[in-house]
Amino acid sequence: MPRPSPDCLSLAEAFVPVLGFRPSGRSGDRLGPGVGASLEFEDRRTYAPGDDVRHVDWRALARTGDLMVRVHREEVQPRMDVLLDASLSMAAEPEKERLATDLAGLFLRAAACAGFEVRLVRLGARPMVMSAMEFEQVGVTYDETTPLGDSLAAVRGVLAPGGLWLCISDFLSESGVNLKSLASRRGNASLLQVLGPWESDPPVGSSLRLEDSEGRGKRDLRLDQGVVAAYRKRLDRLVDGLSDESRRLGMRYLRMNAGTPLEESARGQLIAAGFLEPA
Repeated sequence: MPRPSPDCLSLAEAFVPVLGFRPSGRSGDRLGPGVGASLEFEDRRTYAPGDDVRHVDWRALARTGDLMVRVHREEVQPRMDVLLDASLSMAAEPEKERLATDLAGLFLRAAACAGFEVRLVRLGARPMVMSAMEFEQVGVTYDETTPLGDSLAAVRGVLAPGGLWLCISDFLSESGVNLKSLASRRGNASLLQVLGPWESDPPVGSSLRLEDSEGRGKRDLRLDQGVVAAYRKRLDRLVDGLSDESRRLGMRYLRMNAGTPLEESARGQLIAAGFLEPA
């Protein structure tokens, strides 16, 4: 089964995932929506029996005569789930399968080094949750035939509210993908679209038998300029639609073409698009 390469895991230690906020690398450095005992001041309220006297605001008492306590923001360990599309189409080209697997490994390792609690969620008919260590040691299979939209709907109950979610997929689904299934939960979602060399730039002039990798038929096709031009037009519409919809929903989106060395992509595209920053 494909596993993250040693090179990608080594490279991960040079980066920090951004995806909505800048982590500092220590547990408890992200502020949650509740109140707690951190040093981040939130508000004052009237003292109630049982309140910790260490939180009494003595200056406010001297100034107003009212016994008040200082309320602080809750500290939580940042969490990150990497959602990896395990559809057969993700293994249609070796370069594409390798890029998707290494991207998942890169973000999981970088996030763990930065103090995140991390998980890999393998998308399919039934989402499978794996630890980063299990993913690095065992890997995953790309053999699902469930439409991506259904896989994303199935994963909603697995995601922890308030976390960061990175979805890695080709997003090539005839039935379309409802991104609202990610946006509707309290969290921060980002999308990485991974395409293979052939999918990004199909060759002109060859005759091919195209077989749907997810089991929906075969077709003989000659790739003349007209066919390739029509394909590229449809691909551009898909990419533009994903980009527009993710922007509307407040998600980061980036298309990545397999074939570019991962380190070059990490130091270029992923930093420029706000997915990573140097550690």
